[in-house]
Amino acid sequence: MLAFQSDRLKATLRHAATSSLYYRGSIGDLVSRDASLEGFPVLTKRMLMQNFDRIVTDVRLSRRLVEDHLSGDDPGSPLLGEYRVAATGGTTGEKGLAVFGGPAWLDAIANTLRFQTIVGIDETTRSIAIFASSPVHISHRIGAELRAFRPPAPKLNVLMPIEDIVETLNKHQPEVISTYPSFVRVLAKEQAAGRLRIRPRFVRTSAETLTADVKEIVTAAWGATAANSYTCTEAGAMGHECLFASGLHLAEDAFLFEVVDGDNRRVPNGTAGAKLLVTTLTNRALPLVRYEISDIVTLATEPCGCGLPFWRIAAIDGHREEVLEFLGRRGETIAVHAHRLRSPLTGAKGVRQFQFRQLSDGLEITISVFPEFDRETVASEVEIAVRSTLEAVGARPERVAVRTVYLIGRSGSGAKEKLVIRENEPGEHLHPET
Repeated sequence: MLAFQSDRLKATLRHAATSSLYYRGSIGDLVSRDASLEGFPVLTKRMLMQNFDRIVTDVRLSRRLVEDHLSGDDPGSPLLGEYRVAATGGTTGEKGLAVFGGPAWLDAIANTLRFQTIVGIDETTRSIAIFASSPVHISHRIGAELRAFRPPAPKLNVLMPIEDIVETLNKHQPEVISTYPSFVRVLAKEQAAGRLRIRPRFVRTSAETLTADVKEIVTAAWGATAANSYTCTEAGAMGHECLFASGLHLAEDAFLFEVVDGDNRRVPNGTAGAKLLVTTLTNRALPLVRYEISDIVTLATEPCGCGLPFWRIAAIDGHREEVLEFLGRRGETIAVHAHRLRSPLTGAKGVRQFQFRQLSDGLEITISVFPEFDRETVASEVEIAVRSTLEAVGARPERVAVRTVYLIGRSGSGAKEKLVIRENEPGEHLHPET
């Protein structure tokens, strides 16, 4: 398989250097010298968007054409009769565009199907996906493709009233649910309250970090297995956990992955990197060479017991943008990833949603509270729990403020929950009348 990956990589780099104006200038000489990939420049999302018209290999494509199509009446239809396009604002807030030609789009769907088959999901499985409502987002588009040959399933999305989602799930009784980790918490609360009455055997998550506490919630609520999938809008379906649920198997025949430090140098397996670099091996319309994804990733050190040949991501500790900084006991800076603060909030009674805002002198925590709980009591308990967690790692912020809102809105076309927002960044907090 690694030999196959190497052959595909060489073909991809040659194609990019000859068919893309951008890559001709940035990697053309490196390709002609057969240089090691580690010496190639990194492509960030910002660079992709700034140079989009020169990166695509079809001269008919342009950033404006893609954006006009996505904002048009039928963004789910093929652009120019052949290209599937999607957009993401992502949890990082920076926009990205994706273009898949026919064969590349089939590869993206095939990767999804392959990984679902590994965990026992086939064309007979009663499955429901609850992701984005907009056809602009890749999760919506892949869901539409899969529904075409699965048992009839209702269309649900995370922006629908929870009462409607609960009623539909109770009627349909799915064997498998696919959704965001943040929405798993919402469904589990509904199950615990007795309003939701389902018995799924498997819960698939995507697009947000699946933490150990969410896996525990799935086990407690339904006795089911929770497994993560790994999809990037710009690249497609990249990986999935098997039934061992001990890390994400990566589609190494379709991508090349590098876990690197802040200077883009590979880190050893078992060591957390500063970011992940992905090189796509199947998309000839929008080749991505060492495309930067800001996930804090650790690769496994041992093969998986399931026997699959694909290496695994052992852990994803969230996005680089979700790292918060506080003063320590001696005036030093203490970096705390927001995921460290999730556990006390995930288990807190009454908390429906939460979001962190980095302040110059500390932290603001916004929470939405289930109506049957007293908001002031819940807010007080949250403050105590978070302060205790920060104290345990030596962080002593001047201020920890908790405020309650009716609901925390989801961000972007993907309708994801944004875990961290910066001091001057507006939050999407909804009022009851919304």
